[in-house]
Amino acid sequence: MTKIVLCALVCVCVFVVVKQFKPEMATVVAVASGVALTIVVCQQLFDVVYSFYNLSSLAGVDSQAVTCIVKVVGIGYLGEFTNSICVDSNCKSIGEKVLLATKLAIVLCALPIVEGLFSTLFGVLA
Repeated sequence: MTKIVLCALVCVCVFVVVKQFKPEMATVVAVASGVALTIVVCQQLFDVVYSFYNLSSLAGVDSQAVTCIVKVVGIGYLGEFTNSICVDSNCKSIGEKVLLATKLAIVLCALPIVEGLFSTLFGVLA
């Protein structure tokens, strides 16, 4: 966590300095900083995903459900990250469309789990 905080503080300092001298490059610095921070976070994210799969196998949970959850979380974070880049670039309307597409992708990703849930419910009720 310390590495992320230090990286963020350095990025903010660079952004402020660049914005004072070359305002047109400030957006590039902000986007590059966001990408750099995301890469640092993704390195730690892999450990979390592997732990999630290990816990699910110990608990006997279907791997399809865990895969769906990991995909939904990934799609959500990617959509939010892309929206933030769009807002930083003064393209808020494009960012809103990205969020809409993200929500649709999440619903489509979760659809097999919902179908399985309904088929289980109908099997119990029948």
